[in-house]
Amino acid sequence: MADVTQITVENGKTDQKVERKLYMAFVDVSATDDSPSWELIGRGVEDASMEYNFDVEQRTDILGGVDTDISAAKPTMTFDPNTLRVGQKLNAKLVDIIRRGATSELGNFTVLIVYMFLSTSGTGPYEADQYTGCSIVPTSMGGSDYVGLPFDLYLSGDRTAGTATITPGTDGKLATASFTPKGAA
Repeated sequence: MADVTQITVENGKTDQKVERKLYMAFVDVSATDDSPSWELIGRGVEDASMEYNFDVEQRTDILGGVDTDISAAKPTMTFDPNTLRVGQKLNAKLVDIIRRGATSELGNFTVLIVYMFLSTSGTGPYEADQYTGCSIVPTSMGGSDYVGLPFDLYLSGDRTAGTATITPGTDGKLATASFTPKGAA
């Protein structure tokens, strides 16, 4: 079994609960594949959990033994509400895709999941997984006071493990990330 990075937090306290904000999801919103531009998603969302969606099947054999088969995970995460905000590139891209009827483009996103609670130092770099070929599917658009565009995120099986460095947001802007695949200099 591979070494497991210790769950740590920046202040080094023990027996501390890990805050949800330390589990981050970013989407590459760049126009080209040359240099990713990671946009943090989840602003205004009160609860978002990665659902792994394992299919589990159990059978009892004639001797009374139980065998369990577990399928590969099919991870999804729902972002609802997702209110449109000025300056959000992902939301602009989703609205553009919907308006053009280009649904095939909904399955061509690169997503970065950062585990800010998995680090040798507690201050980064942090363990991270980059997924290519992910789908982001809006479920509706509208609302009462503000325009909402809730969506479901479907991670692909094309995962690259690595680390991420987080740059805190300033002046009302959200944090950004940079990703380094494992084994890269």
